[in-house]
Amino acid sequence: MKPAPAESCVDRVRLDVACGLSVLTRLPVNWLLSPAQRASTALWPMGRSIWCWPLIGAGLGGLVGILFWLLRLSHMAALPAAGLALAFQCVLTGGLHEDGLADMADGCGGATRERRLEIMRDSRTGSYGVLALCLSLLVRASAVAALPPSMAVLALAVSGCLARVALLVLAACLPPARPDGLARSLSPLPRGPLWLGLFLAVGCVLGMLWEMIFSSAGTVDGGGIRTQGASLATSGGELGLDSLLVPESLTLLHLELVVTGAALMACMLVGSAARRMLGGYTGDVLGAAAVVTECCVLSALTAVF
Repeated sequence: MKPAPAESCVDRVRLDVACGLSVLTRLPVNWLLSPAQRASTALWPMGRSIWCWPLIGAGLGGLVGILFWLLRLSHMAALPAAGLALAFQCVLTGGLHEDGLADMADGCGGATRERRLEIMRDSRTGSYGVLALCLSLLVRASAVAALPPSMAVLALAVSGCLARVALLVLAACLPPARPDGLARSLSPLPRGPLWLGLFLAVGCVLGMLWEMIFSSAGTVDGGGIRTQGASLATSGGELGLDSLLVPESLTLLHLELVVTGAALMACMLVGSAARRMLGGYTGDVLGAAAVVTECCVLSALTAVF
């Protein structure tokens, strides 16, 4: 029997990206695979694919931001445009992370660790889950609506990237709470893909934050406030962005501290709750961490821009 041919580097990357997309989205991925990979019955390397999760998150956020920008160009009000953009995000992801948030919120009603895990496995959604979903959508929609359209594209990409970084951080810091499920399939988390994913996420976020500062550059008025001078052309006129205000002292370091601090706060909040109530993490905990991170990062950015 001939040994299976070694996978090329390109084929490995294609399989990793396909695996990451299949985990984080509902997008078709077979077109990414080689004929040999399509015919293979081997399990996909979920752990090895974690390096591309932050990049996938940034791409999803960018697509959602572009839709919001286009809707604003059509003169739609900010809040409905943000709501439709988030609905598009749920279509792309299948509401995966929102489902995890709702399940974890429902699990908070259990009295014991075993009961909480049992509730989280129940497909029905309780009052805690509904409240968590409504509040998370309210926070994200209002935060996106408060940002200038062009800035919202980058803000959603940054929050999407950091939300997937939160998945990696929690999976690296907490043990699996169950002997089966997504958490067990990721354990032990491979360190090489983990560090590569974090490195790529840092570079991606720094680049987008730099672009946010560059695009917000303008003239400084007497009050020490720098205002955006550019505006977006529309079919019926211009969508002015003169209301964009950026502190004169804002630097890349300041902006990085803001978004990193918000993401770390979200990770600590969800991680500490998962450790205390469940003794570890599950796939639902990771989904909750992603949504809470998006809420915190987007809210923090509204305090800057």
